[in-house]
Amino acid sequence: MQNRAVFFELMASVNEVENRHHAVLPDINAQLLLMRVAMAHHAGSSMNVTQAMNLAHIGSPAMLHRKINDLLNQGMIELTFEGNNRRTKFLVPTAQAYAIIDEMADAAAGVYDTVS
Repeated sequence: MQNRAVFFELMASVNEVENRHHAVLPDINAQLLLMRVAMAHHAGSSMNVTQAMNLAHIGSPAMLHRKINDLLNQGMIELTFEGNNRRTKFLVPTAQAYAIIDEMADAAAGVYDTVS
């Protein structure tokens, strides 16, 4: 029961951050996609467009393509190339995206600090 309460407190705290940034994070699918892109980039293996469009648990390739465009238009991700390969485009979170992710991380840390 304690873990559930902490989880809901965490979700409420992160939800406050999401609400403040609703203009650039308009829906949950875009948020999920951004988090997957950021997690891959943080792990040192940036996700390419094809990999992102294959995230079937988030949505169809057509929907994911729209969400990639939404995130690009909102300045949350950018397309990059690695090395001399100009055919494969990688998705990389922008500084703006990392600022929001950092706010979410700080909100999460605040919740865990209060229960420790």
